[in-house]
Amino acid sequence: MNDEKNGGGSNEIMLDIRSGPKTLERHYEARKRYEVIMDYLGGRLVRQRAIDILQVSRSHFQRLLAKCRGAVNYKALVKEKSGRKFGSLRGRSDSLSLIEEMFKKHFHSTRTFAGVWAACQVEADVRKMPRPSYYLVKRWIRSQDSTLIFKLKNGEDAAKQKLDLRDGYKKTVRALEWVQIDHTPMDLLVVDEDDRTQVLGRPYISLAICLHTRAILGFYISLLPPSAVSVAMLMETIVLPKNDLLKGWGLPEDLWPMYGKPEVIHSDNAKEFVSDVFVLNAKSFDITVLHRAIGRKHEGGHIESLIGKQMLHTVHQLPGATGSNTLQRKKMNSEAKACFTLSGLRQAMVYRIKAYHETKHSSLGRSPREAWESDFSGSFHSRELPESEHNTFKYTFYPEVPKKKKVAPEGIEMFRRFYSGPLLKELVSEELDVKYDPYDLSYILVKIEGEWKKVNCKRNRFNKSSDFEMYRWQRQQRGDRDGTMSPDGARALGEFHKTSAKEQKATRSEKQIRKRQKGKEDYRKEQIKRSKSPNSAKPGVPVTRRSESKRMPVNAYKNNVFSFTGGMNAVSEASDEFDMPLIYETSSP
Repeated sequence: MNDEKNGGGSNEIMLDIRSGPKTLERHYEARKRYEVIMDYLGGRLVRQRAIDILQVSRSHFQRLLAKCRGAVNYKALVKEKSGRKFGSLRGRSDSLSLIEEMFKKHFHSTRTFAGVWAACQVEADVRKMPRPSYYLVKRWIRSQDSTLIFKLKNGEDAAKQKLDLRDGYKKTVRALEWVQIDHTPMDLLVVDEDDRTQVLGRPYISLAICLHTRAILGFYISLLPPSAVSVAMLMETIVLPKNDLLKGWGLPEDLWPMYGKPEVIHSDNAKEFVSDVFVLNAKSFDITVLHRAIGRKHEGGHIESLIGKQMLHTVHQLPGATGSNTLQRKKMNSEAKACFTLSGLRQAMVYRIKAYHETKHSSLGRSPREAWESDFSGSFHSRELPESEHNTFKYTFYPEVPKKKKVAPEGIEMFRRFYSGPLLKELVSEELDVKYDPYDLSYILVKIEGEWKKVNCKRNRFNKSSDFEMYRWQRQQRGDRDGTMSPDGARALGEFHKTSAKEQKATRSEKQIRKRQKGKEDYRKEQIKRSKSPNSAKPGVPVTRRSESKRMPVNAYKNNVFSFTGGMNAVSEASDEFDMPLIYETSSP
């Protein structure tokens, strides 16, 4: 009724979903009090009359007046609900302390209410105190700072991406001024070219986008994780015209007209991007490579956004898509629906990129094709590489074999193939630098006298694919290594070794027995010979004879006691072994 004088507020009852009869009663009472006080402040009621209507004391009336100063509606006078406030915690102090302690120890690893509750139960039993209930643990965790909870659940990097302030943006004025590149696994299963019933797995895709025009400049699909090969092939599709590439894929040559030398290539800090070889090779063609600061993923936001949209709007619509997470994957039956080969996927991606280039972009107000053509009107292309340098550029970025290859009489052996030709005729036994084209293994590049020259494949022993990605996958899936035995073969080889060891042991034992028997026989003959000599004594009677040498000195005699005893022991042992009488010979003193 007096809203205009108090900020234009409303006296309508304002409630939420938790409002009940008691809440309504408190709001009606507050509105009545508000109207009376507004009449008093407007001079329509005297002080005592207002106190009588409200049925409050003078001091209470003063407090109501203080609350109404600056208020725009009655809500300033609504009484607070009696009892515990919604969301407040009620529990023993030691239980709350225990929950806090277990939360700090375990929530970062378990990331669930149940995980913290389980830890609380264990620790409460150890401390011999009552266990906190699951709902108390849950309410306590929910009462904590949402930023902290998100960071513990999703990691610090994810928290920075979602919660940190991202001030500034990259401003460009021309096409190819700033090009972002990145890799990601594709949410799609592909099948074998030769046997479509065999699922190969999820490939990786490398993409490049021009920041100024939002045009996609190139992509490379690989069955194995990103490497220098991925970067080399991506650079070729970015810089060089795509006519020959599209023709090789069975596509119209004018389907993808965007290409050229970037002024700056911006990437993350993956090892294939920070490689000195990549950075220096790019610099030799007036291309600067920059890397975003570690931990600041949003600096690569445009390529990340492109990858996300390509996954969502392109790949996820294809049969064999796996979805972005395990929950989506369970519903998709990806392996049963997979049907795209690597070559088929390349064709589909080119057509989808063409559709993207012809679609109006929200950041540009026009399509990427129109933005590109406005920068390169007519036939002039300031960042186009001269045609005479095309091969030089390709050969520079093609992957190189780490070690030099030796030229054998059959040629150079690589990729389970032999490469040979007239160029190698005078270079047998020489070691040469070798590069290769990942899209075509029907030839290699050999550095001869400072120039890269082609040498064709003359023999493909195992009929391997000429596509490097398919060849690498075939090598991984080739099965058992040459020389691998079957279980029966392994058992037979084991028996062979056992038989060999058995024969060696039998022969060694036989030789020992024969040697022992010969020793006994020789000893027996010696004893018989001695017994027949004239000076021999009766068996068992010691023989005493005077020593031919002079009497031994006392010290020398003492020194020889040990050797004499040792000799006696040895003779005694021999006598026991051969069951012969022992005859002692001693020197006379």
